[in-house]
Amino acid sequence: MNTKAIQESLIEVDKDCRTFRINREAYYSQEVFEMEKALIFDKCWLYLGHRSEIPNKGDFLTRTVMGRNLIFQHSRKGELVAFYNTCTHRGAAVCWDRKGNSKVHSCRYHGWVYDTEGKLKSMNTETGYPEDINADGHLDLPRVRVEEYGGLNFVNFNDNAISLYDFLGEQVRDLLDSINAQSAEEMIILPGEHAYSINANYKFLIENSADGYHLGPVHQTYLEFLADKYSGTKESGVFAKMANFQEKGGAYAMGNGHFLLSSNVPTGRPVGYWIEEWGPDIKKEIGANRQRLTDQLGQERADYICDMQKNSVIFPNLVINDILALTIRVIEPVSPIAMKVNAWCLAPKEESDELKEIRLDNFVSFLGPSGFGSPDDGSMLNSAQKSITACPTEWTELSKGMQGVDDLRVASGMTDDETHMQGYWTQWDMLMRGAVSLEQQI
Repeated sequence: MNTKAIQESLIEVDKDCRTFRINREAYYSQEVFEMEKALIFDKCWLYLGHRSEIPNKGDFLTRTVMGRNLIFQHSRKGELVAFYNTCTHRGAAVCWDRKGNSKVHSCRYHGWVYDTEGKLKSMNTETGYPEDINADGHLDLPRVRVEEYGGLNFVNFNDNAISLYDFLGEQVRDLLDSINAQSAEEMIILPGEHAYSINANYKFLIENSADGYHLGPVHQTYLEFLADKYSGTKESGVFAKMANFQEKGGAYAMGNGHFLLSSNVPTGRPVGYWIEEWGPDIKKEIGANRQRLTDQLGQERADYICDMQKNSVIFPNLVINDILALTIRVIEPVSPIAMKVNAWCLAPKEESDELKEIRLDNFVSFLGPSGFGSPDDGSMLNSAQKSITACPTEWTELSKGMQGVDDLRVASGMTDDETHMQGYWTQWDMLMRGAVSLEQQI
């Protein structure tokens, strides 16, 4: 399939018939994958790390973003910056540790030394080079553009990209504000990380991450476990309502491909939704936090923050699951049919160790690679990936809740609709065809 054909045929939308279909080559074509890297991942804001991971001057961590080895650095000047982790001399990495604190980074190959602003400080020799060889700074570590919102730091490999603020848009910024409001001090990344791989196209997991339609069929074992676990408690009756969780919330396309599933699933939330299993001491702490939010933000906003579970996708590959725990999850494609997943748990800094333990248990037990949720989902994604390449069916149907609106990127629907995913795919399609730009207009 040539580029022109890809641009014309991968998405098929019929507003009159209310159908939304995706050509299945979008899930396995190498050519599509190469186009995605150039037209989406090289131009969109991509998550790098949280401010709390490098809180002090000199702190750093190394992270790979779309195959690029980067240093995320808290400089001695107090800035959060990012560099390509490659010596400007012969290309070797200048930082080999996953994280730490240092005044300099030194290449192990020939000993070139760089400071926390990426400036070349030493070439480990006094002879052979002109004294002013780096007068223009071309031998300093090459920087990557970094911007931050609400403690979340993103990189963009396109210097002409619109600002992160504009890329996120009002609805995503409001969502991130609701997350940061959970703490009276600041939100921090807790120790530990999930890192695993799935043999499927990354967009399968993007769709799945905020899909209210699959809860009953895929996670039946989890629902049965909860019903058994809470048998005899006052929570025992609420799990019968799980199938009707769409009574509150909805599925929202939030512009620029971002989307949200908001729902009232009664499994407790450390921020402000106590359940009996957590005990009276935790009830007091959760109640105090809920009262703080009510006093500061009003009843309606506090109820939204405390009661509503929120599964969101920030285009193209960042998932924030604000549910039983608060998880930041990056889904990175490594090939058309494989992805790697990295996830971290976010929590209020001032929260008690006991409540943090509950968060971490939820972080592991449902969304962890060996939890109740992720293995079920991974099995479905593997099945879908294998099947679509061996079946003559050309199109995937994503029409549930389809509306005849002019811009599907800002549509909304019921919690078990696919409207929000249609918003993601509409943005994806427009970027792949060059129909929209995420660049500053000069």
